[in-house]
Amino acid sequence: MTLRVPLPARLPYQITERERSLTLRLYGGASDINWMQYGEGGGGGGAGGAAGTDPLVTRMSYAQPAADEVTITLELAQRVWGYRARFAGRDLLLEVRRPPLLDGEHPLRGRTVVLDPGHPPLGARGPTGLWEPVATLAVAFKAKTLLERAGAIVLLTRTDSTSIELYPRTHFAELRDADVLVSIHANALPDGVNPFTNSGTSVYYFQPRSTRLARELDRALVTEFRVRDLGIGRGDYALVRPTWMPAALTEGLFIMLPEQEAVLASEDGQWRYARGVVRGIENFLRERAREP
Repeated sequence: MTLRVPLPARLPYQITERERSLTLRLYGGASDINWMQYGEGGGGGGAGGAAGTDPLVTRMSYAQPAADEVTITLELAQRVWGYRARFAGRDLLLEVRRPPLLDGEHPLRGRTVVLDPGHPPLGARGPTGLWEPVATLAVAFKAKTLLERAGAIVLLTRTDSTSIELYPRTHFAELRDADVLVSIHANALPDGVNPFTNSGTSVYYFQPRSTRLARELDRALVTEFRVRDLGIGRGDYALVRPTWMPAALTEGLFIMLPEQEAVLASEDGQWRYARGVVRGIENFLRERAREP
C-alpha cells in the first residue's frame, strides 16, 4: 500500500512507528489537505490530497501540531511489518508493507529469510585464534540448511570471507523483499570488562516491530546454549535499522571465552547456534500467524 503526499518541495520528514500505526511528520510546511481517501474501493491521489486503496489502512488522520509541521497518521488493521519512504519528483511516497500470509502449522514455508554472517571487515578473535567471521559463516550455512528443509527461501549476504560493508548487506535484504533479516555474531568485550562475569546470550533490535523477533531468538538460543540470558536490547546497529522487514542481531556466545570459543569452533556448537536461530525465526512467524 502506498500513501502519496503531494508537496510543494522535497521537505524533510520523520516517520514514527507504533504497533499498529505509522505517523509521517513533515517539517517546513503547512497543511493544505482537502481530502483523504482510503479503504476498499478507494480512489487515487490528486493535488492537495492523500490517498490509498487498501483495507490494511483502517483510518487516516492529519494534524498541524506547529506552524511549520504537518502530521499524517495511518492506523493499520495489522501490526506493522515494514515500510519505506522515497520521493517521486516532489511527491513523497510512503510504502507500507503488507504482512505476509503465514501458515500457522508451517510458518517458514515460502518465506524469504536473509541471514547475515557478521563481519568482515573486523570481527573478534578467540583465545586460540578463531575469527568471528569464520564462525558466523559456518553457523549461517547450517541455519540455511535447516530453514530450507522447513520450506523457506534463504539468502546469505556473504558466502565467503570477502569483506562487505554494512549498507550493501541491508540493501541486499531489501532488494530481495526479505520477510526477516537476522545478523549472526559472536560477542566480545573491551579491555577492562571481565567476560567471566559479564558473558551470556543477547539479541538486539531497533525497530519496534522487531522486538518479538529478538525475544524469540533470545529464548531459543538460551535454550540451546544453556548460558546466562543477557536478554534483548535496543541497539542502534546498521543491520537492525532497516524499516522494510523485522530484523535482529544475535550475539550467541562470547568468542573471547575459551570454552565458548570451543563451542563456536565445533560442528555441534555451530549446529546448536543454527537451531536456535531457526527456532527463533519460526516461533516469531508462528506467533504472527495467530494474529487476526
